[in-house]
Amino acid sequence: MMQQASRRILVVDPSRTIQILLRTYFGNAGHQVITCSTPQEAIRILTGLRDAPDLIFLAIDHEKEAYRIITYVKESGAHTYTSLVAMVLQEEKTAIQRTLGTSNIHYLVKPFHIQQALALVNKKST
Repeated sequence: MMQQASRRILVVDPSRTIQILLRTYFGNAGHQVITCSTPQEAIRILTGLRDAPDLIFLAIDHEKEAYRIITYVKESGAHTYTSLVAMVLQEEKTAIQRTLGTSNIHYLVKPFHIQQALALVNKKST
């Protein structure tokens, strides 16, 4: 059986519970995980990292502040290979997809099964 490559993952979600859940689950699968609560924190982290994350799991709420991270990643040459996973509510998914309209964003509808999140990480590693 082939071992999955370790991925660098940034989780941005205001919920400590989601942060802990994803950090624990991805960490147990052998991935490096950084968590934060706000888009502002995420941008500070991204500007300070030597190596860009492979994936960013990003909660998009009704205020849409998370769009700042998406814009930052798109405009930064250092994040060319970083994939984005937008964690959204079902009722907001279509509107968010229409607004963002990019193929480099995957969508994870809340509430989601943790295996769905790991499948996106593993998909990125192939």
